[in-house]
Amino acid sequence: MARLSLAALALPLLCLPGRVLAADLIPHHAFYELKLKDQKGQSGIVDASGGMAIEVKETCDAWLTEQRLKLRVVRDEEEEVITDNNFTSWEAKDGHRYRFSVRNRLNGVVNEELRGEAEIGAKGGTAKFTLPERREVALPKGTLFPTAHVGELLDAARKGVHIFRRTVFDGATVDGPDEINVVIEAPVPLEKLPGLDQKIGAPAWPMRWAFFPISSTQATPDYELAMRMLDDGVVVGLTLVYEDFEVTGKITFFAALPKPKC
Repeated sequence: MARLSLAALALPLLCLPGRVLAADLIPHHAFYELKLKDQKGQSGIVDASGGMAIEVKETCDAWLTEQRLKLRVVRDEEEEVITDNNFTSWEAKDGHRYRFSVRNRLNGVVNEELRGEAEIGAKGGTAKFTLPERREVALPKGTLFPTAHVGELLDAARKGVHIFRRTVFDGATVDGPDEINVVIEAPVPLEKLPGLDQKIGAPAWPMRWAFFPISSTQATPDYELAMRMLDDGVVVGLTLVYEDFEVTGKITFFAALPKPKC
């Protein structure tokens, strides 16, 4: 399976010095039920199901995100594979500091762990991994962390921008930052969904995210995901695009969390 950038769905508020974006993004719990949408070619996939839980919390100076994705995939040879991916991050509201931790399991056995921190400034920065081994990765000038990326993305969507491309580091692989190209479609009214009654009719932007190796000239992305996102950063529907099949995620639970009193 292609790696899913778990941090791509961590959707907190961007607050950079001298600039506060207009969106009032919210801390929240959300759960998505995952089901097989489509298979490609002779993949042999007969079923895929699971769930994804997201919790975004706010402190006075940072955002904390916890995310877990569990997916069961069955092929026609009755082969069953269960992946269980856990991602946590801390991102300073000044947009300059970031910490991350990833633990991935395959059929109940840990097969990958990543941990580290990163800093970015006007001239670029550095990501320092402590797991799976100590190593440093350069972050080029203009690299964004996930929170900053989503904040700028929504700002662009409100202005009618159709294509939004940025360099983003989330710590989900040791390969360093990605070039993420997002195609933003015209917003559609939100339908009735669990926990979101007060937002019925609000604009939800359909988006298609494509992830490329940094400075790549290849035409085909390494992986993709699609989603519908509200102006407050809540993802109300998504599609995970793997190499030979696709999985849809339907939101089945949503609850806003309290903001801190700073």
